[in-house]
Amino acid sequence: MIQRLQSVYLLLSGLSLVLMFFFPIAWYYGELHTLTFFVHRIVDHVPASEPLFDSSFTILPLLFTLLLAVMPVAVIFSFRNLDRQLKLTRIHMMLLLVFIALLFFYYTDAIATKAGTTAQYSFGVFLPLIALVFNYMAQRGIGGDIRLIRSSDRIR
Repeated sequence: MIQRLQSVYLLLSGLSLVLMFFFPIAWYYGELHTLTFFVHRIVDHVPASEPLFDSSFTILPLLFTLLLAVMPVAVIFSFRNLDRQLKLTRIHMMLLLVFIALLFFYYTDAIATKAGTTAQYSFGVFLPLIALVFNYMAQRGIGGDIRLIRSSDRIR
């Protein structure tokens, strides 16, 4: 059944990851550069300054975000096999944790050291955490469905 509550949670998880393309993750206010870090690009707001990063710097977070945004939709359509759906939501949670660690510990620090300032986090940094919460709620719902089906199989 596709119209379950966990499908809504998975859809909200994917939607919150899609919103990462529109909201900045962090701002960097330095003496020479003012940078905005999006998941797909880094914008330098100081005119006529040389770019600190090329476009290949943000390829990994871009690909990670695309994978993590599409994966919940794929999980929704595997509703016929609940064990596989539960396994895919767990994999999605682990990938989200890796993505959050990558953003916090590598990308924001690398940009901060190159810009010579500290990161001031924006709303976009909370979106993977929101997706993680929705994914956890979906995982609990799928687990409840599995328990319900197994308990009804014992009755037969």
